[in-house]
Amino acid sequence: MKRKSLTLCVLALLAVITISLPFLVSGFWVRQFTEIFMYAILASALNIIAGYTGYTAFGNMVFFGMGAYTVAILMTKANFPFAVAFVCAGGISVIAAVLLGMLLLRLKGQYFALGTTGAMLAVRQIVDIWSDLTGGTQGISVPRLPGTPYFANAFFYFFMLALLVVTVLFVSRLHKNRLGYAFKAIRANEEAANVMGINTTKYKIIAWSLSAFFTGLTGAVYAYWFSYIESKTVFDVLWVTNMFVMIIVGGMGTVLGPVVGAFLLQTVSRYFWSRYMTLHLGILGTIIIFAVLCIPNGILRVRWKGITGFLFEKFLAVKNAGAEKENR
Repeated sequence: MKRKSLTLCVLALLAVITISLPFLVSGFWVRQFTEIFMYAILASALNIIAGYTGYTAFGNMVFFGMGAYTVAILMTKANFPFAVAFVCAGGISVIAAVLLGMLLLRLKGQYFALGTTGAMLAVRQIVDIWSDLTGGTQGISVPRLPGTPYFANAFFYFFMLALLVVTVLFVSRLHKNRLGYAFKAIRANEEAANVMGINTTKYKIIAWSLSAFFTGLTGAVYAYWFSYIESKTVFDVLWVTNMFVMIIVGGMGTVLGPVVGAFLLQTVSRYFWSRYMTLHLGILGTIIIFAVLCIPNGILRVRWKGITGFLFEKFLAVKNAGAEKENR
């Protein structure tokens, strides 16, 4: 009971701090936290197909780009309001995931990773060629949000925060229901899951569709936030590489692991970038290697009680050895 009360108090405190933040810090920091929320959503969405189902979708940014371009085209060419374009972005991303899934989810391991990357590059090439609709390599502008910069910063901060909360709540629900158990069974042993009567193809497509839905919605918000997009940015495979690092650092297949990984990685990256501009990538790479080698299952899977107990026992052993030496 005490533990539950403490957890509720901590969550309430975090909620108050998070809601109050845009009114207490400068616009620069509001944008930084908005970006962290965005990375946390993308990592959580990728975690559905990669962490729970075990399929490394390195081309997952194809849905981010589709969501971004859906909003840009509908708002610019068809004069749709953002709310309608936002919903359409999620729907188109799901449809694309179903169609691609029927083709690519027959592949496994590195072949699936390469297949999804190829699909992303193919869509990017189509966007570049179809310049009359997408703006081609020059990119496309999106109507700006009316209002002052202060209002725009607060709007996107709370919008991205709300989307993050919805994503985390959905994943937490998925973690304990029948659908989530089917995903985990596929990750553990797909052949055994098939023998047990689980339609693995169906559930893999569902997993990728759910991942695509949240990724596409995030891309939609990104396009409206930045008011300009181009194919080389929204279809960049390096984004997915960052997502995988965040998932691994936080804890793959956990509810809050991707969120923790996103906050840690982005905070550390910004800190070293601001102080060691020429060395920050090397320092960050060293930290990532250390994290992967020392905590391969992620921070949230570390048994901190075991570690602290082990260190305390070592401390007592050293202390007792020193006391025995003095007595001699």
